[in-house]
Amino acid sequence: MKVENSQGISSRGAALLVQVASKFKSIIWIEKDEKRANAKSIMGLMSLMVNYGDDITIITEGEDEKEALDAVVKLINSDFSEEVAKEITQEK
Repeated sequence: MKVENSQGISSRGAALLVQVASKFKSIIWIEKDEKRANAKSIMGLMSLMVNYGDDITIITEGEDEKEALDAVVKLINSDFSEEVAKEITQEK
């Protein structure tokens, strides 16, 4: 998917992504340019240096992988909205 947030995955966006990803038992990977980071690791996410317009792949593996994928996509599509992150984390 394409990251449409003007700041890409900034430190704030990465923190929200970790918050959302941590609510799931599944392993969640974010991949960019053949580099892969655990979505539950803020340092890993920041090391990907995802900018506006970059294409990323989200890989989920585990018992709640469908829900995890849906939640991560929803957060990214919301431009890393704090309200959306709060809504997702309260659902689980």
